[in-house]
Amino acid sequence: MKVLHVNDVARIGSALVRQARSIGLDWTLYDTARVDPRWSPRTRALRRALRGAAWEAGLARRALASDLLDIHGATVTAHTRWLRRPYVLHLHGTDIRVRRYEPAYTNLVERAVREALDVYYTTPDLAEHVLDLAPAATLQPVIVDVGELPRAVDTAAAPPRILFPSRWDAAKGGDMQLELLAALRDEHGDQIVLEGLDWGENAATAARDFGVVLRQRMTHDDYARWLGSGSLAVGQMSGYMSISELEAIATGTTTVMALNSRWYDGSHPTTRDVPVLGGVTAPERLLETTLEGVREALAGVRVQGGREWVEANHSPARAVERLQERFALVSGS
Repeated sequence: MKVLHVNDVARIGSALVRQARSIGLDWTLYDTARVDPRWSPRTRALRRALRGAAWEAGLARRALASDLLDIHGATVTAHTRWLRRPYVLHLHGTDIRVRRYEPAYTNLVERAVREALDVYYTTPDLAEHVLDLAPAATLQPVIVDVGELPRAVDTAAAPPRILFPSRWDAAKGGDMQLELLAALRDEHGDQIVLEGLDWGENAATAARDFGVVLRQRMTHDDYARWLGSGSLAVGQMSGYMSISELEAIATGTTTVMALNSRWYDGSHPTTRDVPVLGGVTAPERLLETTLEGVREALAGVRVQGGREWVEANHSPARAVERLQERFALVSGS
């Protein structure tokens, strides 16, 4: 089966295609067109239209040569539906968790899900936003290639450096992120160094009010090295893991994460035995559980086997295996 992946959200499409082609599968990637920020405002509209037309021509040529489209992102179907080609749909987060409930996107997103031959969602919290539209949708978790990640360096130096790998905004538990920072400063004062990304609506508040050292946006290689350099990492306050937390775990940096028991119920391999401090907890205890995990890490408790767990559950090889099973069902083979 010739499969065309459209869009490269969180580099998942490219990871799938790279792995698939390494084992002889005929999968290709066609990323979406993007506006160049260097374009002059006077010519931007015209250049965007020209680029869009060229992109659609390229899409049509590739789609006609493919048996199946794997579209990454429900809103992308606004640019692919005219082809009338069979497709499966990967839902990555905002497209179903947020856009579905915005009037401007509701019809587009719901139609995209209902018309897909098969539907996949990448984090367990998305099930409650998907299954009423597509009861057969399955969790196909985010992909982490541990070969792209360094192993954590010696982090015994004082003061401890606590890394926050996710952006500072509502989607990552924004208000609770700030509550956590306040609690850490109250409990540990200046005996700890807090570092995070200069990314998200609350980044400036994190720096100004709680002394978080903000790191500028960086290449993935530099980001991976940063993840492996901390004394510990603290995951987002949403109750579910995204690629940032998984990459931190895979470097071997001890990671603190409170996982919402509604979603981490052990029904899927990626929702059980997660190698973090804190772990599965009731939704109302996310903050308390995270603080307890940080205390353990600062006291010297370390998590072992994280890299191996990520490799077993989130690797490109495992992802391609899972999708091959689903594609076989779609094609009837």
